[in-house]
Amino acid sequence: MPLFTHAPRSLCFLRLSAIGDVCHAVAAIQAVQRHWPQTQITWVVGKVEAQLLAGLEGVELVVFDKKAGLAGMRQVWRQLRDRRFDALVHMQLALRASLLTVGIGARHRVGFHRHRAKEGQWLFTNKRIPDTQSCHVLDSFFAFTQYLGVPVNPPQWQLPLSKNDHAFAEKQLGDKPLL
Repeated sequence: MPLFTHAPRSLCFLRLSAIGDVCHAVAAIQAVQRHWPQTQITWVVGKVEAQLLAGLEGVELVVFDKKAGLAGMRQVWRQLRDRRFDALVHMQLALRASLLTVGIGARHRVGFHRHRAKEGQWLFTNKRIPDTQSCHVLDSFFAFTQYLGVPVNPPQWQLPLSKNDHAFAEKQLGDKPLL
């Protein structure tokens, strides 16, 4: 049975890094947005990864500077202090990420299945996705959205590309064939 049978008011996703995994998380978060367009989405993400995601439609980015250590965690906690989410979707296995969740208010704290959870991630969650057989990170991330109540559909990615991004690409490529 899914965690939600109707659209939650707000969800907080936590996936700090790495760039490739964050790109896969985009597909999962956008699947949630397509299914529940009224749900407010907040994403706690690493500083470098936030640069890639800047302008992601309908997603509030909360930047965690890992190099700042505990001070960086406190900054995130201050930023989210007055917020309470229907669910925190904890998509990162690192202990540092789990410690960061301590200061994020959420009724449900969804993490990996205990067999997959590393570095004690299961200690920081009160709900867990089923154990996934696939080793690919995208499948794991979609297991989170399915657990929430979002039907499984083929992944889609809509990354924000600014006019400057397009101009840079046109300048680099010119009239050259791509393949």
